[in-house]
Amino acid sequence: MQLSRYSVTAAWLLAVMAATFNAGTALAAEASLPYFRPILGINLASPSYWSSETVFVDLFKQSQPWQAQRKDTGYGRGGPLMLNETGWVRFLDAGQFADSLMCRVKGRYPGGVYTCRYEGRGKIGLGFDARAIHISPGKIRFMVTPSENGMVLRLRKTDPADPVRDIRVLMPGFSGHADRVFHPVFLAQWKPFSVIRFMDWMRTNNSVVVTWADRPVPGMQTQAGPRGVALEYMIELANRLHADPWFCMPHGANDEYIRKFARMVKKALSPDLTVYVEYSNEAWNNRFGQAKYCMRRGLSLGLSHDRFEAGMRYYARRAAQVFEMWETVFGDPARVVCVLGTQFVRPAVSRMILSDPEVAVYADALAVAPYFGQSLGLPANACKTEKMTVAEILDACREDIEAHRRLIEEQRRIAEGHGLALIGYEGGQHLAGVSGIENRPALVHLFKEANRHHRMKALYESYLRGWQNAGGGLMCLFSSTGIYSKWGCWGLLEYTGQPAEAAPKYEAALNFIETN
Repeated sequence: MQLSRYSVTAAWLLAVMAATFNAGTALAAEASLPYFRPILGINLASPSYWSSETVFVDLFKQSQPWQAQRKDTGYGRGGPLMLNETGWVRFLDAGQFADSLMCRVKGRYPGGVYTCRYEGRGKIGLGFDARAIHISPGKIRFMVTPSENGMVLRLRKTDPADPVRDIRVLMPGFSGHADRVFHPVFLAQWKPFSVIRFMDWMRTNNSVVVTWADRPVPGMQTQAGPRGVALEYMIELANRLHADPWFCMPHGANDEYIRKFARMVKKALSPDLTVYVEYSNEAWNNRFGQAKYCMRRGLSLGLSHDRFEAGMRYYARRAAQVFEMWETVFGDPARVVCVLGTQFVRPAVSRMILSDPEVAVYADALAVAPYFGQSLGLPANACKTEKMTVAEILDACREDIEAHRRLIEEQRRIAEGHGLALIGYEGGQHLAGVSGIENRPALVHLFKEANRHHRMKALYESYLRGWQNAGGGLMCLFSSTGIYSKWGCWGLLEYTGQPAEAAPKYEAALNFIETN
C-alpha cells in the first residue's frame, strides 16, 4: 500500500512543545496535527507513577497499585487489601487505609489546581505536594506545588455497600474535559512517528497474562499494574495518532487470548492502518521469563538437546502459530506484518529461527535491535570508561555505529534470503551500566552528559542514515520518555513537554522524519 508523506517542520513541533503544559491552550494542539507517513517508529515507555511521561489527562490511570497501610507499621505493611476484580478497594478493616502514589518525578509535572472525582462513599485524603482546597461528595479540588515528592492519594474510609471507586485525578485545565483520555502534548510529541510499539505498555517481558480473563481493562484502578495497559487504550491511541500499532503477544498466552485480541483489533482499529504482530520480545534473552519459558517448552517437545536451540526452535514454532491465527482473523494478510525478533549481534540466531520452514510461510519481517555504545557499560570496560571525557564517549559511540554496518548488512542478507524485510524493533544509544556496575556515580554522570550533549543529535542522524543505507527499513527507537538514571538514559525526551531543542535525540528523530 502506497502511503502519502507530508513534510513537518521543526518550528511547528517546537511551537506545540512550547504550549503551556498545564493549561487548556494545549487542547487545541492536536486538532491541527499534520498527517504523514515516515519510516520511524517509537517504543512507548510503560506508564507508571514514577514515569516522567504524562500519558493520560487522568493521572490516576498511571498511579501506583494500592498499597495497604497501618499507622506505625511501615510503608506497604498494612496487611492484605480486599480488592474487586478491577483493583478497587472493597473493604478496609479497622485501622487500615490504602495509599497510591502519583508523579514521583522530581517536579517534572504541572502545578496548579487539580480535580479529583470519584464514585461511592468514603473518605479520601491527599498528601505530599497536594493540598485540598475544597471538598464535596464525590469531588475534591486541590492545589499542587510540585517538588521531588510527587503526590499521594490516601483512601481512609470506604463504605462496603457503596465502596469508593472510579477515582479520576484530572490535571489543571481539564476538569471540564473528563472524557478526554490522552494528554494533547503527549499526542503531539509522538504524532510524527509512523509506528507505535507497545511492548512496554503490554508488560511483555515476564508477562503474567495467559487467558483473556487476565487482560487489563479500561476500568481498572490503574493502567500501571503488572498486566499493563488495556487494549482498548492502545487501539484508541493508534487511531488518534494514525500510527500503525505493534503488539507483542504474551509468551504464555493461550490460543483463545490470541484470537480475541486479534478480533478486537480488527473491529476497532482504523481500517487503513497496518498491524505489526510479534510473539513476545527477545525470546533469546535469558534475563527474561519468556526466554526460560521457550527453553522449557522446546526441551519438553524434544526440539533440541541444547537449551538455547530448543528455546529458539520453540519460539519459531509458536510464532508461526500466532501469525497464522492473526492472519485468519483478519482475512487479509496485507494488513498484518508478522515480525520475528532476533539477536542483532548473533546472526546465527536468525538462521536458527528461520530454519523452521513453517515460520517463513507466515513471517514478513526479521527484527533486530542495533544499539550502539553498549560495550562502554560492560563490567570489563567500566574502569576505562570512567576515565574518558564526554567527547571520548561520543567518539566511541561514532566508531560503534560505523562498526555495526557489517552486521546490519549480514542480517539483511539473511532476511532477504527468506523473503523478509529487515526492520528494527528497538534501537538507539545503549549507554548504561550493567551486571552490577549501575551504582558507579562517575559512569552514570558521563552517560547522562553524553545523552544531553549536542553531538548526540548528529550521532543519531548518522546512525539512522547508516541503518537506512545498509538496507534497514522501519526503525522503532527506544524509547519515548524517561528520567535519566543509573538504569540508563533511554528516553528521547526526559519529560513530557520538554522542548525539542533541549532533547538532541528527539530533535534528530524529527529531522530524520522530515528529510525522509
